[in-house]
Amino acid sequence: MLIPGILIFGFGCQSKPALAIREASYPKDQVDARALFAESCAKCHGIDGRAKTFRGRLLDARNFTNAKWQTASTDPEIASAIKTGPKMMPAFGGKLSQSEIEALVAYVRSFKPVP
Repeated sequence: MLIPGILIFGFGCQSKPALAIREASYPKDQVDARALFAESCAKCHGIDGRAKTFRGRLLDARNFTNAKWQTASTDPEIASAIKTGPKMMPAFGGKLSQSEIEALVAYVRSFKPVP
């Protein structure tokens, strides 16, 4: 469906990532969050979390190494963003389990702020 004046990008994931399917029943501490991030998030946010990818720049993806953002954002806010997909980000609430989302929140927190 075309909407005049609006370009709709097909950047979102349409199906569950393979790793997400395998690890859906894993507890948070057994989820391979790094691999899940690489599979589900890195196309926009970059493997280093800096969002310096083509898609990241195009969609104004969040830079997870931003110290101000890391300080201002709460874990529940990050989890909500993963679930609901703010702006152009796809929602992962129906694609990832709660434990996978919690593991991703912890992984996002592991990105070191760049001054």
